[in-house]
Amino acid sequence: VMIGAMKSPKTFTREDIIEINTHGGIAVTNEILQLAIREGARLAEPGEFTKRAFLNGRVDLTQAEAVMDIIRAKTDKAMN
Repeated sequence: VMIGAMKSPKTFTREDIIEINTHGGIAVTNEILQLAIREGARLAEPGEFTKRAFLNGRVDLTQAEAVMDIIRAKTDKAMN
């Protein structure tokens, strides 16, 4: 397991972030995820990082909407 701590304001959301990278397949990843949740972590809601970035002034409304457009794109052409 590799754990990286990133300090604000140099993150996408301008908040302190912990990133956990695992090796060994889905079983190891799920076990670490469940441990983190038991200790008080939670899964991010869809769009939460973009929302936090917007609320913290990292991206403006047009940029946040562009992220949503990319997520909703059904084809490569729609992304351009």
